[in-house]
Amino acid sequence: MLACRYASDPEGGSASEARARLLSTATRIFYAEGIHSVGIDRITVEAKVTRATLYRHFAGKEELVLAYLDQADQGIRGQVAAAQASSPSAVGKV
Repeated sequence: MLACRYASDPEGGSASEARARLLSTATRIFYAEGIHSVGIDRITVEAKVTRATLYRHFAGKEELVLAYLDQADQGIRGQVAAAQASSPSAVGKV
């Protein structure tokens, strides 16, 4: 996963809080409306951060999209691993 760049945030929270808000907001909107139809301005408004804060955590929309996809990938892999671990038989795993 991509690392957070700064320890504090001008909006008053920690950098990880602002980054988490950005990623959470982007995830919700990207899933509902698609990656290409959502702009940076909308994400910053809904996440309640400035553009400067977004660019402190992500180089641009592409990096935010990569973080979103990485998070989704990790979630799916976690679900698959949990399903595989929950049943000793091949049929149960499927």
